[in-house]
Amino acid sequence: MFDQRTSMPLSSYFAYFTAYRLNVVARFAMAIFGGYALTALSISLMSLLLPVSKVNAVLFSVCLSVLIHCLIFIAVFAIKSLRFLCGGFLLLATLQFMLLLILRG
Repeated sequence: MFDQRTSMPLSSYFAYFTAYRLNVVARFAMAIFGGYALTALSISLMSLLLPVSKVNAVLFSVCLSVLIHCLIFIAVFAIKSLRFLCGGFLLLATLQFMLLLILRG
């Protein structure tokens, strides 16, 4: 059975839009949960690295957390390849986690 407007089989038509919707849902999941994880790692790392008192470092990094999460959310939808995005998230989270382990001793 063909769709009259696009001359594309309906099964291909629905498969295309289903894949598109799954891509958007995956990106939202990456932006929300992955962004939260990267933001938490960034806050922890910044509070250890900033050359001010511990209280000021924590307050400053928590204030920047909104900006960091917002930038991650924008980057998730700006990067075209979902595979590249997942790899980048894993690499960045691993590097930040390793730095935290090294700095905390």
